Amino acid sequence: MTPASGADALVVLYEALAPEEQDAAYARIYEARLREQKVAETELARHVRSLRRVADALGHDPGVDEYRHVSRTLIAEGEDVEPFTRLYKFFGCSWPRAREALQLSDETSTRGIEARFRNRKLGKIARYTEDVLRDILVRCVEHYGRPPNTEEFGWWRDRQIELARAQGEEHPHIPSNSCYRVRWKTWEGALLHFGYTPEEVALRLEQHDQVFNGNADPYLPDDLPVAELGEVLRVAGGDGALSAEEASRVREVYESFPRRTRYVLTVRLGLGVSKLTLRDAAEPLALHLTRIQQLQRYAMDELVLAASNGRKETRPGLRAAVIAALNGLA
Repeated sequence: MTPASGADALVVLYEALAPEEQDAAYARIYEARLREQKVAETELARHVRSLRRVADALGHDPGVDEYRHVSRTLIAEGEDVEPFTRLYKFFGCSWPRAREALQLSDETSTRGIEARFRNRKLGKIARYTEDVLRDILVRCVEHYGRPPNTEEFGWWRDRQIELARAQGEEHPHIPSNSCYRVRWKTWEGALLHFGYTPEEVALRLEQHDQVFNGNADPYLPDDLPVAELGEVLRVAGGDGALSAEEASRVREVYESFPRRTRYVLTVRLGLGVSKLTLRDAAEPLALHLTRIQQLQRYAMDELVLAASNGRKETRPGLRAAVIAALNGLA
């Protein structure tokens, strides 16, 4: 016999009550529900109010970096504004979701916004069949021409959900990578389970492909700082410094990087901007700190390779010279 759920038990107890007691029980449950909704609405209202205050200070809807900087200034001036980290987590680490809440606040109440976000969770599939997981993965592999990594799968999935909603499907069901990782322990295990060879699976980790992968760019915040390099090296020459020809090759490779890779180099090396910690650099990309480290290291490897004209590093201090040249060109 299947054990009853808490809801089933509550219904049984409710039906056992006398009619006047049922009315009293229903009223108390309804009041408790209203109190919960009021707390949720108050919390959402506080975050929306913070977004609105920053938007008013800027004169337009804020981006990630704009909200971070302006909120710090307002908080320092004593205003009641939510800090970026707390607000970002409240909206599920999704800046588009935060922007949507701000835009909806012009036309509906915070309760209406809460209801809209809550309704998107309705009809969520508890467990996808293996056939569905296989079909989704095949579509994603066809898009990239190889098995994707988890980030690439996430970007592709977000795009498919956007397209489905644009075609009128309110609640599109596309599994996240966690559905695969939970069932087969790791993403690599899922790919191998569905018949991809170890060689094909390894392609997702190729250093060159990761650095030059531009599939993430359409989903990045518009206001990320990305350094533009000039043609004139504004640093004095010296022992170990790059020659003009080497600096030119470095600049050419840097400019061929997608925006995400250039952003990581810009904020981690301080190319015309203040340096950011790994945590601050990772926040607008919704990436783990180790992923930022990896992208920075791989990108620097490509630039050092360009400086040495395709040869492995042949002289001491070449990596430091490449960083100095980037700062001199920024």
